[in-house]
Amino acid sequence: MVVVVAWTAGAAGCGGAPDLSLRPDSVLQAELGLTERDRVHSVTLLGGTSESAEPSSLEVLSGDWVQFRSGDWRIHEVRFLLDSVPGEARSFLEETDQVASPPLVQKDARFVVSFRDAPEGRYPFMVEGHGSSVHGVVVVGSKR
Repeated sequence: MVVVVAWTAGAAGCGGAPDLSLRPDSVLQAELGLTERDRVHSVTLLGGTSESAEPSSLEVLSGDWVQFRSGDWRIHEVRFLLDSVPGEARSFLEETDQVASPPLVQKDARFVVSFRDAPEGRYPFMVEGHGSSVHGVVVVGSKR
């Protein structure tokens, strides 16, 4: 399994009881130092006649993580569409070097993005690889 980490300057936990469906797996806990209180959302990438990102729209909180995970053996690349990202959010992605993934070339390869201290707003992305591209969005809300 390959894990590509966009930014690992620390893990952020959210207050309250953890959502068990968003608990990081053992690989992310070991590689990134995440705890059971961290929240990791998943987007599965698949290719065919067109790329697929499921879900294509996510609502997350500032402090959450998003993993884009290859569900097949095809090449996938994730890129945030900076021309469509508001100023502060764009700066956040650029300063944390999370604008785009390297090619994900193995099944279960991941591009993991930290939204720790991310400004609220819409973060549109595109997935390219096998077949026509697909667009999606991560919407970041305030921390609870």
